[in-house]
Amino acid sequence: MSLSAAESLPTTGLPGWAQQVAQILDYAAQEGMVVELTARPDTLTPAQAASRLGMSRATVTRRVHDGRITALRVGNRIRIPVREVERYRESLMIEMARLDQDGIEDDLNLG
Repeated sequence: MSLSAAESLPTTGLPGWAQQVAQILDYAAQEGMVVELTARPDTLTPAQAASRLGMSRATVTRRVHDGRITALRVGNRIRIPVREVERYRESLMIEMARLDQDGIEDDLNLG
C-alpha cells in the first residue's frame, strides 16, 4: 500500500493504538519517509523460556529436543514461541495437580 502526502488513512472506528499508527503513517507520508511494517512471532530464547518456567536452560533445550516443547530454528538458534511456553507451563501445572491428587488418594486409601 502506498500513500501520497495528499492522502491520509481513515481512522474512524479504529482502536486507539491503530489511530496512533495511522497518525505516524500520515506524518511519514507528508515528510516523504519510507515506513516498513513487519510481522514476526513473539519468541523467546531457551534461557528466557527457562526463566519463565523456573528451570534451567539445559532442561528447556532437552524438552525441545525430545519434542515436549515445540520450537523454531532460526539459523542454528532455537526460538520458542511465547504461546508454546505458556502451553507447556499449563501442562506442567495440570500434571502436578494430577500427581498431587493421586498422592492424596493413595494416602486416603492407606488409612
